[in-house]
Amino acid sequence: MQCSLKKLIVLSMTLLLSACNEGTDSVPQTTAKAPTEITNKQPAPPPTTRETAAPTTAQKASLDDPNVVVIVNGTPVTKPMYAAFHQQWRRARQGAKGDTPQEQMAILNELVNAILIVQNAEAQGFDKKPEVAELLNLLRIRALAEMSIANFVQQQQISDDDLKAFYDKRYGGKQQQEFKARHILLKSECDAKAVIKELDGGADFTELAKTRSTGPSASQGGDLGWFDSTQMVKPFAEAVMAMENGAHSTAPVKTQFGWHVILREDAREASPPALEDVQNALMDGKRRELVMSYLTELRKKADIQVRPPAQKSGDINTTTSKP
Repeated sequence: MQCSLKKLIVLSMTLLLSACNEGTDSVPQTTAKAPTEITNKQPAPPPTTRETAAPTTAQKASLDDPNVVVIVNGTPVTKPMYAAFHQQWRRARQGAKGDTPQEQMAILNELVNAILIVQNAEAQGFDKKPEVAELLNLLRIRALAEMSIANFVQQQQISDDDLKAFYDKRYGGKQQQEFKARHILLKSECDAKAVIKELDGGADFTELAKTRSTGPSASQGGDLGWFDSTQMVKPFAEAVMAMENGAHSTAPVKTQFGWHVILREDAREASPPALEDVQNALMDGKRRELVMSYLTELRKKADIQVRPPAQKSGDINTTTSKP
């Protein structure tokens, strides 16, 4: 049962989290109940309000409607629905185009299969189960939030002057320091202290990293290469900056990834990158900044009430605050 629910959730997420506003995906053109080939690989034109409206009880789905691709037990699959599913298919396959007739038909069959599973689940009352209903509601919230944020970002006009100002704010045209370091990532503070004790006793850092580290750099002896402080999480960066070249951590460093033992190997002064070389990263950073400002304003206007944690006996403080 748990496996079935997970599959239903994945399929639901595929449908709900699709971004339909990109009109570059090919839509299979068909008028047959069981299509066998795709005859038109051109992107579908943007649908009108009339085209996207769901059929009412008095308006039965029909393949005579040019916006309908296929009908599954009376449920129409429209061009926008297919385009959304097509986009998610491409994302799941890391850039696959899915524009050949065979791929398009395979994608359409996947969508039909998903609808059949959902129809069967609804017939069994799965959508009425409290836990499923809550998950569907969360998926809806997430889909609307992601689409709303995407729409907000698209509406923002970021000029060359905005990017230059953001570049100056981040880099300031000054020399910056880079560090070369290794680390050993461990699951607990106790494990990290044990490693530090071994290092204090003369153990080789690189060899310990290979055998003890749980991080992806373990096979390279914990080597992180050259980086600046903005590329690492704050506790890690602060620890590295406070160390001397050739020194290892005297105390474990905790981040969201675990407990680190760090070896600072070297440091150097480096010129900031040219604006042209980091333009895409700057654009992403500026967009994130705009989104955070947007969310901050929303939270300021919101009435957010949080249930306080359980109070200890005799504690009458029940003040609530925004998270």
